[in-house]
Amino acid sequence: MVQAKKRYRGIYILTVIFGMVSAFFMSRFSVSLGKLIDVVINPDQILKTTIFVCVGMLVCWLFFSFVYDYVEIVYVNKVVRCLKTNLYETLYNKELKVFLSEKKGDYLGLFSKDIDLIVDNYLIPKCDIVCNFLSAFICMVSIFVLNWKLGLAFIVISGFTVIASQLPGAVMAKKTADYTENNNNYMAVLENYMNGFEQIKLLGLGKLFCRKLNNADFTYERSRKSYLFAKAAALDVGMSFGMLSQLLCMVAGIWFVIHDSMTVGMLISAVQLLNGVFSPLQSFVQNKNLMGTADGIIEKIEKSQAVEEEEAKNEIGTPVSRIEFSDVSISFDNKHILNHFNMKFEKNKKYVIIGESGKGKTTLVKLIMSYYSDQQYEGNILIDGQDVRTLSEDSIFRKIGYIKKNEFLIPGTVFDNIQLYREEIQSNEINDVCRDLKLSQELLHKTISQSSINEISFGEKQRIDVARFLIHDYDVLIFDEPTSNLDTETANEIYNMIFSIKNKIVIVITHDHGKELLDGFDIVIQL
Repeated sequence: MVQAKKRYRGIYILTVIFGMVSAFFMSRFSVSLGKLIDVVINPDQILKTTIFVCVGMLVCWLFFSFVYDYVEIVYVNKVVRCLKTNLYETLYNKELKVFLSEKKGDYLGLFSKDIDLIVDNYLIPKCDIVCNFLSAFICMVSIFVLNWKLGLAFIVISGFTVIASQLPGAVMAKKTADYTENNNNYMAVLENYMNGFEQIKLLGLGKLFCRKLNNADFTYERSRKSYLFAKAAALDVGMSFGMLSQLLCMVAGIWFVIHDSMTVGMLISAVQLLNGVFSPLQSFVQNKNLMGTADGIIEKIEKSQAVEEEEAKNEIGTPVSRIEFSDVSISFDNKHILNHFNMKFEKNKKYVIIGESGKGKTTLVKLIMSYYSDQQYEGNILIDGQDVRTLSEDSIFRKIGYIKKNEFLIPGTVFDNIQLYREEIQSNEINDVCRDLKLSQELLHKTISQSSINEISFGEKQRIDVARFLIHDYDVLIFDEPTSNLDTETANEIYNMIFSIKNKIVIVITHDHGKELLDGFDIVIQL
């Protein structure tokens, strides 16, 4: 947030300047309006000129108000875009194991509701609060020019308004923090249920989960109700203090007229200027309260943007020719998955890992890919003699391709979904890989949209996943159940393609224990 505000400080200053100019013309209009009343009482003055000046001040005020609004919106838009760009970069710089340990609902809330609250409760009030103060100051100075004693009385009364209107701020801040927390919890529950929708329906648990979702929603909407009521109540309290202060100032102005200290026209000007004091002051207090509610969200955004400085890690410089497991043990919930496991994977060899579910097949390759923190396992995993713990995650991902089932698709054609914006990869390279995987040209040019997504079969989707990795030249290829959704003929074609791979380490996880298949690998690892 600090970086974004600093970057666009010039636009912010420009916003304040236009707000100040707008306030100046508003105060001049108020003075001109009072003079117009005095012209009626004292016909010696020129009516036509006074009206012309009055209208001119009004037009100027309207013009600069429009300019102020536009520049303010530009400033808010620039800061939000800077914030979100930094958040996107921070998100994609996170290590995979860190991201997988976090709640995805928090990110959904951060990029939607939290940003909305920053706009409404911080950035716009931040611009308005300075302009409100300057507007009130200009109007107060104008009142002093009319009658310094009246101006002094107005300052005392206005001070009372500002102090008294601070009371609802603490309540608003607490209700906003509760609302944000409950929103994040609700989004996490909702996302989890949406991911599990298919199984919920298949198990006939729709009504049960509907009740659970309603319970979570009840807590969330109750916090929203409290937040909205606190916000509205704070505004009402501020307005009531403002109205009371206006009444007291009006009484003071009438007293000065009665005692011949000012004319009726001056009183009208003072009353008009008084609105130019109290309206901004009310907005000033309201905006200050709103900004107080955004502290927790700003802290959350700053925390999300912060990247912990880690010890510089090594890069894998040369092509990977060897991966070793040395006395590796890992457990989950006190259940041993791998226990003192030792294994060496070498270039130009193909390995197949088989075993029952839960025996550690996927865990083994995730250890290679640095899915787990250093403290979650014992022993050493070495890539060409370098411990995985000392290697950068990106370096591992550039050298080792881990191909597994996922549901990720982007808008566009099947070809676009294989290329994934990597424009440096030539079309002929993609076509060659797709030919090996039996992905037809007709399918490659098929557009994927929300309405047609189900027209892509499980087998086609699985081959798209494989193609995404094969168009990059990895040193190591790991296939996690590459044929689980394919018919026998297509599965054989996939395995023939795998067996044709040269000069790489190839690791395949499978549930297929057929002797003919297993004989095609150099080494079979039974877990």
